[in-house]
Amino acid sequence: MENFEKIKHPEINAENLLSFIDSIQWEQGYEFSYNGSNFLLDITDAETVARGQAGLPAEYFKSTAIDGWDIYLHDTIPEAERKRVLFHEILEANLKDQGFSKNAHQLALKEEQKIFGEREEKK
Repeated sequence: MENFEKIKHPEINAENLLSFIDSIQWEQGYEFSYNGSNFLLDITDAETVARGQAGLPAEYFKSTAIDGWDIYLHDTIPEAERKRVLFHEILEANLKDQGFSKNAHQLALKEEQKIFGEREEKK
């Protein structure tokens, strides 16, 4: 039984994260910290998206500007979807910082879908 107590579990507080997201400013270069992880927003404009240079609507990478993560978001993401997108990206990066690199995406997706429901398929 002692071995089960030593198993590391991810620290996920969905309600806290949702509340925190309400304080995030949707602006280029906005810097913030959540649960020990640092972030920098990079808002990609519609022109860049149209040229196909922006990839997915939201992505994150290790930052070269701060000790943390850059979150790349299209400015074309509808306001109604921003909270969901930020929830997933922040949680996934934070889970990596917690040491859950191998399954951070799946853990974040599971939490995201508990709150927001299943994702709609893109056509």
